[in-house]
Amino acid sequence: MATKLKETAGSPGMAAAGKATASRRIAIVGPSSASLRRLRGSLIGAIAAKRHSVMCFAPEFADADAKPLDALGVERRTLPKRAPEFQFFRERRFVVSLAEEFTAWRPHVVLAYGGETALKTVKAARKARIERIVALVNELPAGSNAATLKIVSRTLELADSAVFHNGDDPKTLARFGRLPGDVPFVVVPGAGVDLARHRVQPLPPLGEGLVFLMIARLDTAKGVLDYCAAAKALKARAPSARFRLAGPPGSGVTGLAASALEPHRDSVEYLGPLEDVRPALGACHVYVYPSHAEGMPRSVLEAMAAGRPIITTNVAGCRDTVDERVNGCLVPPGDPEALAAAMESFLKRPDLIPPIARASRAKAERRFDERAVNAALMEALGLG
Repeated sequence: MATKLKETAGSPGMAAAGKATASRRIAIVGPSSASLRRLRGSLIGAIAAKRHSVMCFAPEFADADAKPLDALGVERRTLPKRAPEFQFFRERRFVVSLAEEFTAWRPHVVLAYGGETALKTVKAARKARIERIVALVNELPAGSNAATLKIVSRTLELADSAVFHNGDDPKTLARFGRLPGDVPFVVVPGAGVDLARHRVQPLPPLGEGLVFLMIARLDTAKGVLDYCAAAKALKARAPSARFRLAGPPGSGVTGLAASALEPHRDSVEYLGPLEDVRPALGACHVYVYPSHAEGMPRSVLEAMAAGRPIITTNVAGCRDTVDERVNGCLVPPGDPEALAAAMESFLKRPDLIPPIARASRAKAERRFDERAVNAALMEALGLG
């Protein structure tokens, strides 16, 4: 269930959130159309089902993302393009242009997320005098530096309220003096998981060799190379075990191309990007996700819903998904040896996999049902 950690007494933002309202206009601004569809699609559908109007903003809309959003009956706008000029003027132009969009459509609520995109969005919303501005903090990146924390802090300062995906991130901001004391916030467990779509799947036969699976964008920060190193170490000791990896190529400083997996081809089977992860989850025995930092890992929630033991890292977000040795186990981030040891524990005791799998599904039902998550988010947006 969604858990409210803090509410500042007397805050007009939170007071509004507690009231049921008539039809409202909500603008949701994200860093990509894929994130709007995959991570916010269920929320958008829940808002639209209440007969509120929704406008989605992203830098561009791929057809694969636009069609499902259109089917929900929402409107779409592209964010202002980046102009070839100095950063200060480029950001100012972005804010002014987006503020004009807001002024024309007049949303009652703006929900913004996605690092610098969120900061520029809340600035634009302030400029347009939007009634309610909500900042959603997906995650604090691994090894967040002063510049990253400053961006998040400034975003929160300009917002009326905030939503975090785990309880550790606001504590981290507070520890560094970057959590504004007068901004109320709630914590919800990520985007949750659709328990009807992601049903329990029977485990494959245990006597034919265990199958481990990781699904993530190819990125060192996701622990992809840690997984590959652990698989290589175990393959020599357990030749019947199989280690599968799925996900699109990464980008940016820590991103990896598919070619980076070539040295591991003898131990890791790369499945490429998957539009539907359910068949891959159904074919595995244990789900592995050794990320270095997360808000709340969606793929782990989907694996839990399918009824799979979880091995993940003891970092913000990830640690919330595991009750140690009940539905899985936690390992330190960036430690392939510890990861290999955790994976080997299932190779040694495969008889423990069925009860641990059942515990995973039970935890998904208890804490991560997207219906409860959406209800908490709608309350935070003042939609009651």
